Amino acid sequence: MTMFLRRIFYTVVSACVVAGSMAGCAQIRQLTYPPDFTYLEKKEVETLMQKMSAGIGRLDRLVTEASTSDVAQQETIINELSSLESIATRLSGGHKPTNRIVINDHIEEFISEIGTARMFASTVPPNYNKARNLSNSCQECHQFR
Repeated sequence: MTMFLRRIFYTVVSACVVAGSMAGCAQIRQLTYPPDFTYLEKKEVETLMQKMSAGIGRLDRLVTEASTSDVAQQETIINELSSLESIATRLSGGHKPTNRIVINDHIEEFISEIGTARMFASTVPPNYNKARNLSNSCQECHQFR
């Protein structure tokens, strides 16, 4: 029975050491990066990029089927653009430098393109040309990946 208790004890101690190390890494990260810096985990970037891809796909379908006289469709497109802008802002680290150098180099321009597309989509009658071009912006950045 004491061997069983020792194993439990060592397992609990090991788990505490691992948890403490992970918490320590987060604290060290706060000390090693400047305060205006956002650290983006790889998994978070992958998740956001998947959401971005799905949103661009929906937007492409919406603008392909869009009628300039359909107000409900216009609102749906504007909402999709707002959602994409929100995702892109999260990828930008809230407009702060991040540990994702390639994203840093392109994301602010992409956010601006989304804002321009939303502005053109909001006009009467709506102009969806800028929204149609957003997927090209994605392809330009991802062509070598």
